[in-house]
Amino acid sequence: MKNRYIKFFLGLVFVVMILTVLFSEKKASKVSLKDYKIAFNKIDGVQVGTDVLISGVKVGFVNKVSLDKNYPLVSISIDRDINLPNDSSISIQTDGLFGAKFMLIEIGGSEELMNENEFFSFYEDSILVEDLLKKIIELGEMNKNES
Repeated sequence: MKNRYIKFFLGLVFVVMILTVLFSEKKASKVSLKDYKIAFNKIDGVQVGTDVLISGVKVGFVNKVSLDKNYPLVSISIDRDINLPNDSSISIQTDGLFGAKFMLIEIGGSEELMNENEFFSFYEDSILVEDLLKKIIELGEMNKNES
């Protein structure tokens, strides 16, 4: 009987330790992040949790998507140690032809840095595959007519 109680309490302690580790990481990571905002025209495929990358390295994620005057407003959180020049740009990219969307930050060359909660001045909207195919077809038809 005593052995059952020992196993129960050891199991309980183990579960509490695992839960503590899982939840303490999320709290600590929020402190080490800075938020920025982007007002896009269209964000097809971007949602909360979408990765934010710089030069292919994940540095953050999308933490909020909302509408402001009928335009999408995206809030991102990135690592606090990363300083962004105020002429940096952000774009919505696709991993491959039909892959997942991600946001890519191109670092600018300005000496002046962006402040937390500031809006990106330079951005590029999401490109739909349908729009891309339409442009390719139009180029093909133009080349066909020239021949």
